[in-house]
Amino acid sequence: MLAGPRLQRANQIAQEEAMATLLVRYRDAGAIRWGELEENPPRQPKEVASVLPLVSDAKTTSDIISALDQTGIRRGPRVQVSADQLLSPVTTDAQIFAQGLNYVAHASEAQHAERKSNLIFTKASSALTGPYGDIIRPSEVQLLDYEVEFGLVLRRDLGEGQEVTDENIGDVVAGVVLCNDVSARDTMFGTTFLQWYRGKSYRTFCPAGPALWLLEPAEVRDTLKNLEIKLWVNGELRQSASSQQLIWKPAESLSYIASSIDMRCGDLLLTGTPGGVTAPATPRMVEILKTHLLKDDLRRDELRSEMSAGRPFLQPGDLVTATLADSRGPSLGGLANRIVEAPHPG
Repeated sequence: MLAGPRLQRANQIAQEEAMATLLVRYRDAGAIRWGELEENPPRQPKEVASVLPLVSDAKTTSDIISALDQTGIRRGPRVQVSADQLLSPVTTDAQIFAQGLNYVAHASEAQHAERKSNLIFTKASSALTGPYGDIIRPSEVQLLDYEVEFGLVLRRDLGEGQEVTDENIGDVVAGVVLCNDVSARDTMFGTTFLQWYRGKSYRTFCPAGPALWLLEPAEVRDTLKNLEIKLWVNGELRQSASSQQLIWKPAESLSYIASSIDMRCGDLLLTGTPGGVTAPATPRMVEILKTHLLKDDLRRDELRSEMSAGRPFLQPGDLVTATLADSRGPSLGGLANRIVEAPHPG
């Protein structure tokens, strides 16, 4: 029998072997490389991450997922990487799909808890930025908001006639990543016919990382039931939720999207944000939207006045932090993004 330190070491080895891959993408001098974390991901840009570089010419998230699934990749010697050199582990060739109002608390604060269908929209992949990069507030945006979410990254293509279930979701989903679906509310609701796509797609409006937690197929179903997300603004907790609270679960949501839209390996699905956004909808906001649907400037100005009556929206200098964890133990690190004003042209 094993005893004492030998037993502890055996348990440690078993735990290490059972850990899924924590995939990172980082700057190394003039190059961009993929690596695997040896320990829990960082939460702040000043931390140092211990990384095993992956010897691969993969350029995209899809490439590296396929390579790891099919061939295996040699690990190089350990390197120490400053966390502020970490990039989004989701590359900009990916499509970003998103779910709206997918937690009861958020649907209720949006005055839309009674709807019966899954709300799906898209976000430009050029919005992706690193876990510790600045979020740039455009000059025309006054109502800048946060939305912490966990994202699903696809393991394979998914298209017409393919259905995702709890039994096969591990064949479809490669892993999870922490994201912030930054949103300009005045663009979303104050421009012609409510331009959600533009309002959520400004550059830097999708911090992601610090790691993509790649899972074995058999681990995916249970992991997706045990995720916890939290978000703070300047140290004040604003959002906190568990994946068990999702209205539309990952399998049915992926099937719903694939029924009309092709998805590809490496694509990202943001699964929705919980309650706690800056300005919950009020009856007056709903009335403004209905009354002034075709009067863009008037609608925008009245919405800005109504939505700014509560706590302030994100301002230059604010620090938005967020975390993702498995309730059974593993931490997936955190985001830390400073709000900065867009530079003036010229």
